[in-house]
Amino acid sequence: MTPRDRYRAVLQRQEVDRIPVMFWGPRASTFAAWRKQGLSQQQQDNWTQWVGLDVVTGIGKLDCGPLPEFQETTLEVKGNLRIWVDNMGVKRLDAINQPTAGFQTRRYLEFPVKSREDFEEMKKRYNPHDPERVTNERGEVEWRGLVESCNNGEMPVVVTIPGLYWRARDWCGFEALSMMFYDQPDLVHEMMEFWTWFIIELCKEPFSQIKVDEVILNEDMAYKTAAMISPAHMREFMLPRYKKLHTFFREHGVDCLTMDSDGHNSQILEVMYPDGITGISPVEVAANNDPAVYLAKYPKLYLYGAIDKRELRFGKDRARAEVAKRFRTAWKYGGYIPSVDHATPPDVPLRTFLYVVELAKGFARGENIDTYEPPCELEQQLGPIEEMFDYRKAVARAYGEEEADY
Repeated sequence: MTPRDRYRAVLQRQEVDRIPVMFWGPRASTFAAWRKQGLSQQQQDNWTQWVGLDVVTGIGKLDCGPLPEFQETTLEVKGNLRIWVDNMGVKRLDAINQPTAGFQTRRYLEFPVKSREDFEEMKKRYNPHDPERVTNERGEVEWRGLVESCNNGEMPVVVTIPGLYWRARDWCGFEALSMMFYDQPDLVHEMMEFWTWFIIELCKEPFSQIKVDEVILNEDMAYKTAAMISPAHMREFMLPRYKKLHTFFREHGVDCLTMDSDGHNSQILEVMYPDGITGISPVEVAANNDPAVYLAKYPKLYLYGAIDKRELRFGKDRARAEVAKRFRTAWKYGGYIPSVDHATPPDVPLRTFLYVVELAKGFARGENIDTYEPPCELEQQLGPIEEMFDYRKAVARAYGEEEADY
């Protein structure tokens, strides 16, 4: 099977010759920690190729942000903290130096959309037909130059787009949006209907010419034990629009519409599967998700993730048990690519992570889950360990002193 054939087979719960091996790319703080554990600059620069992961490709620039962007403006700086307005028009309080770069902690102070009048102004920045959304700095429409390679290439084609709840929250903020479902339901309907129209209009032309295998809608709409909105509200405000999006993408040849949502996903699946979505990730284990339960309950569901990142902190034995558990599920049910259930944090030792990658490769090609041990060839290419990650030192280095109290 080609990588694309294999990936599409997994999306559709069909048999595969092996399971694709994919992991979220390490973030800046993780790479920084790993550089002190023997990772070279060259290995970091060629990370995906060096560790030998399967990859996907996209269709080029597809800008879903405000055009024009809001001007980023710093309003106040005090110690390591600054109050500023970001390019989405949101007033925020952030640390200037983050203790773990790439895992940013932020505090939202004010959002631009509080009323219908505010939304009417915001809509002016979201014209899906603005040429700037798809053209690069050379004035080229990027997707046009990728039609041949996407349609006839061997790599899977995946497009990621902000979802309905995600974008409404960007405009209004979590707390205000939560109140709007009760106090201004018509405005919430209007925002989600507008964003559904925006997505379809933005994707209509490129998707009519390029075969896209999977569309991922970013939502992040769940807590540790439940969704951020009720199933009733999902059915009223989101499901009808998701059905419309699902129909649109199916008509344009997309095999799977996946929702990206951290947190506990059972309520989302109960409402949104199968007419709204047919896939979900990253299936965080800390949020009481069990991939085996979901795959058994939903016979055509696709999953990505569910390797508990917490279990990778404590050495190879615990990491092996966790990875083995997930690959047993993947081979039993199909439709599942085991991967770390979100970005790998810096407290995961580099040598343990490389062991996990090689272990996953073996399990993915059908090695005996009870007995297989990888050769650890990647580890042998590392330099010496200078320092292991310590979050207390990372905080001290970033802040140097206690945060100012706003």
